[in-house]
Amino acid sequence: MKQLPPLPRPPARSLPSRLSCPQDERQPEMTRPAPEFLWYYVTHDGPYPWEPGGRRDIKLPDVKALASALDRLPYSGALLSTTGHNVWVTGIAAATVTQDFRPLLALRPGITSVTELANMAISFDDMFDGRLLINVINSETPVWRQHGIRLENDERYDLHAEYWEVFNRLVAGETVTYHGEYVDVENAAGNPWVAPKRDHIPLWFSGSSPKALDVAGRFADAYLTFAEPLGQLEKKTAAVRDRAAEYGRSPRIGLRASLIVGETDADAWRKANKLLASTSRSTLDRKLGLIAKGGNGGGTSVTQSRIFAHIPERGLAAIRAGDLPDARDLSHDENLWPGISLLQQGPPMALVGGYDSIVGRLKEYHAAGVDIFILDSMPLLEGAYEVAEHIIPALRDL
Repeated sequence: MKQLPPLPRPPARSLPSRLSCPQDERQPEMTRPAPEFLWYYVTHDGPYPWEPGGRRDIKLPDVKALASALDRLPYSGALLSTTGHNVWVTGIAAATVTQDFRPLLALRPGITSVTELANMAISFDDMFDGRLLINVINSETPVWRQHGIRLENDERYDLHAEYWEVFNRLVAGETVTYHGEYVDVENAAGNPWVAPKRDHIPLWFSGSSPKALDVAGRFADAYLTFAEPLGQLEKKTAAVRDRAAEYGRSPRIGLRASLIVGETDADAWRKANKLLASTSRSTLDRKLGLIAKGGNGGGTSVTQSRIFAHIPERGLAAIRAGDLPDARDLSHDENLWPGISLLQQGPPMALVGGYDSIVGRLKEYHAAGVDIFILDSMPLLEGAYEVAEHIIPALRDL
């Protein structure tokens, strides 16, 4: 396969946050920014949406209600998931009823031509005051094949590198001719009729394979990771920073975590047990099969496998035997619960605990370099208020 030379990227930009200092009051350059909080935004919602009985029938008024609430609460935006309605449709619906809310759209390269995606991004940014963020996702091989793209993991990251290089140039207003292995355009313009609102639309990346870390280091304005044991997370984010430094860049680090919270640890673990008990045998069996393959979409994922390795065998054995273990038998420690991967489609690790315990764990992640927290707690509307009232206030002055 043709190896393309590295192309330089400008330094990562500091993204605005309603929690950050105004332009004329910024702290010295070495001071870390205040933590930024985003929520999770998916139309596959409810108290336990992986089961039909726990899933809400989400329609446009519900989408607008959650967006309006997040705009008033201390969240700068939300990650819009590919589960449920199309992210562009949901993002537009949310943006039309908000003023500050920034939609972080989960997108894969190559599904849409790079020129058309640049057009969509420039148009969205122009209509909604420069609020667009893009979460670049890779997913697993079977998911890509659903879209007619037959590339394996490392090949997909070669696609990422070409695609996002051209995208960045298009949204900056360049006319681009580029002949690569996966992207081939001539005299391409993102939008000849609409001038870009800004010279760069932030790209947020994730991924744990060596190839993923290299591409993230080259392009990511923010690098996102699921909740993991602290030492494992620190090693991975250090690798991203090392890769980024080779390109003269310094991405922010974000944590993506589901929360199961309560007044006390005991309350939270009771909730976890209730979620486990509400999950059908068919869902548990299906998830056991996916975990055995090392992924969440029918394929293999380095990121998912890293977390599956922390599910205690005693809990998995009980489920295989037809029993329902206590939720703590599927926990890594007193708060990290990889057992959530047997239930939901989203993050494979949850933080379970009372308000004080969750605050303590998030402070540990912040001390390890995390400045962005993308959180959720089901149901999403009620959870957004609970976390805003009981978790975020203790973290705003870090």
